[in-house]
Formats: sequence, C-alpha cells, structure tokens
Amino acid sequence: MKTTPRRSSPDSMEPELSAGVIRTVLAILGTIATGTGLLVALRGTASIPGGAPTVASNDSALRFYAVWWAAQGPAAWRLARDPDLDERRLRAVCATMFLGGFARLAAMRTSGRPHRLFEALTVSELLLPPVLIAVRRRMAARRR
Repeated sequence: MKTTPRRSSPDSMEPELSAGVIRTVLAILGTIATGTGLLVALRGTASIPGGAPTVASNDSALRFYAVWWAAQGPAAWRLARDPDLDERRLRAVCATMFLGGFARLAAMRTSGRPHRLFEALTVSELLLPPVLIAVRRRMAARRR
C-alpha cells in the first residue's frame, strides 16, 4: 500500500522543528543585519542598491543608524542560541523588524518607490514577524 507523505504546516511541526525554523531565521537575519549594517557604515550610500550621493547630514545619519542595525545581528544570534527562545526577546526583535517595515512604507509614501530589493524587504519585514511569533506560541503550547 502506497502512503502519501504528510505535508508539514506550522500546526503539525514538533516543537524542536519549530525551534529550528526560528533559530535558522534568526541566524540568517543576524548575518544580514551585521553584514549590511557594517557595509553601509563603511561605504554609505554607495553600498545601497539604487543609492545616490547625498548631503553630509543624510550620510551621517545613515551611517549612524547602520551601526545600530549591525548591532542587531549579535542580538539575533544570541536569541537563536537561547535554549528557550525567550518569547519576550523574540517579540522585541520581531516588533523592531515589523516597525521597520512600517517605516519603509512611510518612506515609500513620501519619497516614492525604492529599489525592488527594498520593496521585497518591506514585505518580509511585515509578514515574517507575525509568523515567527505564531510559530513560537504554537511551540510553547505543544510543550505544555
């Protein structure tokens, strides 16, 4: 008798698999944050797809914020290594990402559409946080 493989869904994932997914996403996000943050801090607008030279104040602010963005990487990596995947810290990381997506929407509204990369990032920043939090909550519920 032939069996059909079951499809995985967040509801059917075991807590360990759910934790693995969250850890992988956090590790990737941490790497992206640190890499892009350092690149922008060092190269300014020259490192941004579609970027252009700007006035000194904008360049100064951009590079300053880039360092803060780069610092999110180690925070995400520490959370990924946390055996309990502390829900409060995960919510903080997700809230920051989600609010960043809204900030990008505000920029689109006032300045127009950015490079396609930033449009894709906006979508992921708005969709990924609620998914990560939902998976973490289901994981906690299954452990009870």
